[in-house]
Amino acid sequence: MTTLIAVLAGLGVGLGVWLVVVGTQKYEPTPKPVRTTPPFHGLLRLLGLTKGGPLYPQRKVVGIGAAAGLVIGILTGWWSLVLIVPVLIVGLPSLFRTTTKSNEVEKLTDLTAWVRSLIGVLSGGAVGLEQGIAATLHSAAPSVRPSLARLVARLEARQPIKPALYRWAEEMDDYSADMIASAMILESDNRTGAVAPALRQLAESLSAQAKARREIETERATGRATVRWVTIVTLVVLGATAMTGYLSGYDSPLGQVVAVVLFCAYVVCLLWMRKISLGQPIPRFLPDEREA
Repeated sequence: MTTLIAVLAGLGVGLGVWLVVVGTQKYEPTPKPVRTTPPFHGLLRLLGLTKGGPLYPQRKVVGIGAAAGLVIGILTGWWSLVLIVPVLIVGLPSLFRTTTKSNEVEKLTDLTAWVRSLIGVLSGGAVGLEQGIAATLHSAAPSVRPSLARLVARLEARQPIKPALYRWAEEMDDYSADMIASAMILESDNRTGAVAPALRQLAESLSAQAKARREIETERATGRATVRWVTIVTLVVLGATAMTGYLSGYDSPLGQVVAVVLFCAYVVCLLWMRKISLGQPIPRFLPDEREA
């Protein structure tokens, strides 16, 4: 018994000494980690609303649409409108917006016209490639003049023509501009004076390509018009049926889920039809200026 008491006393003394030592140490609490991501970051990233996402430039419009859908949902009991209204506000303008493909065809036509004017200046052999580009700047169409102006400014600043042409092709971001730039880059390396005949053949090819693109764009415009009319008719029919009370069967929670599923399926079909009508651009083949 005496031994047990002695052991317990020793443990007590040791524990007291340990507490005194710990108490004399300077205590610095570990700082809590600072939250660097906003709340619901994962959900926002999934919806494409974070920086770099497809809907990031329209995040305010999406927020206004969600707020409007919430208000309408409170008034009508259709909580699915919290999802449907933002999609309509963001998606409808893109469906009715005129595509930029027609602008690209006009840009190709203007680029071909500039090449023909450059051929006329270079054919005499009195000026070099750099002087020919500068001489045709003022006659270039507005769609290609800004990039040509920057090219001329680089050449006047004594930048070598080869990297300047790579930079010009990068700014144009078009397969046809790559073809023109490659012909002038070869001429800048060799200086044989054969660039004018090469550009003449290239201009004929670009002219035929512009004609083919214009015909294709006319056919694709029909498909985009079909998408717009299908959307208009659908919205009109839904609005009329909503006024007659035909949609009251979707008031239940299960009906709301079914409405969201049908709406999502309809949106996917519209996106698929629009993707088919837009087509894919011809990829570039020249490297960027930094990789050249």
